[in-house]
Amino acid sequence: MNLKLYWENVLEYFEEEEWPLYEVDNENKTAVTYVRGDNATFRLFVWLDGESKVLNLAWYYPSNIPANKRHLILDLLNRLNYRFIMGKLVMNPESGGLALRISVSVDGTRFSVGQFDSSINWGIWAADEFYPKFMSVIYGDYTVDEVLEGKEKPQLRLVEKAEEQGELFEEDEART
Repeated sequence: MNLKLYWENVLEYFEEEEWPLYEVDNENKTAVTYVRGDNATFRLFVWLDGESKVLNLAWYYPSNIPANKRHLILDLLNRLNYRFIMGKLVMNPESGGLALRISVSVDGTRFSVGQFDSSINWGIWAADEFYPKFMSVIYGDYTVDEVLEGKEKPQLRLVEKAEEQGELFEEDEART
């Protein structure tokens, strides 16, 4: 398998989709882009690990989880991850950074536009779908059980944090 060619196919996918990439590092096979869902905008990291021959996609949520709510979010992550067929939700216990990750072995395979497109789209949907659940636990004082039952408020977003940090990107830079 030629990992360089595989990485070139990944970059070509974004080019053909007219999806801008930022911070492309061909030597380390990493790239960053942004994607806007219905509920939030996510930073998407794409990297191809040459040693393990694994393609990784990670949608980073726009804000960190406050320290006093991390135990609740870890409970929610654990319960959501149990239901997942692919991917996983993760949280950095020190910073509270939250991400959805999908990893796919590419050893012995060829790049598949269909599989890559499907993985990207599922990740966007899942990251965006769960955002209101996290915000409802953090800022809406909903319990984990309540959000798992669908009682969260979909419109609950972290506007204050975005205003504190300033704009992460220009409006036309995010793929919708």
